[in-house]
Amino acid sequence: MWIPLTQIILKHLQQKVNLYKRLLTIVLVIAFFLGNYQICNYFYPLDDPISVRNWWLLKVDIYALIIALLFILASQKRTTDVRVRLIEKLIINIGIGFTTSNFIDKRILNTREYTLADLVMVIVVILVSYYDFKKLSKLAKTHSGNNE
Repeated sequence: MWIPLTQIILKHLQQKVNLYKRLLTIVLVIAFFLGNYQICNYFYPLDDPISVRNWWLLKVDIYALIIALLFILASQKRTTDVRVRLIEKLIINIGIGFTTSNFIDKRILNTREYTLADLVMVIVVILVSYYDFKKLSKLAKTHSGNNE
């Protein structure tokens, strides 16, 4: 009697943890992408040639970690929970917006430092992503028949 009950509890806990593994992986990818300069500057301030070399090595390692996390994300099973999938979509949209604005800043506008335009881009990305999230939430409620 006790063994099946513990197995049921453990299975339920594992399912809950599995729901949020993808979300955690997505958040880690975005955090490492957004924070890579700050991480490198924290560990290796650009004071001398050795620090500059180590700064770039750490930056490459962070990008390798990001790629590894993306491979892990691709291998993780997607949930059927609509709420979690909507949150995943929101976070992924924010990540796509940040990477796109980073590309626009560096390659098109040739900006290398943080400017007011970056703040505007961050606000726009978050607002557009949230709008998309709300629109998809309403659509999901309509299709599920739950009109609360």
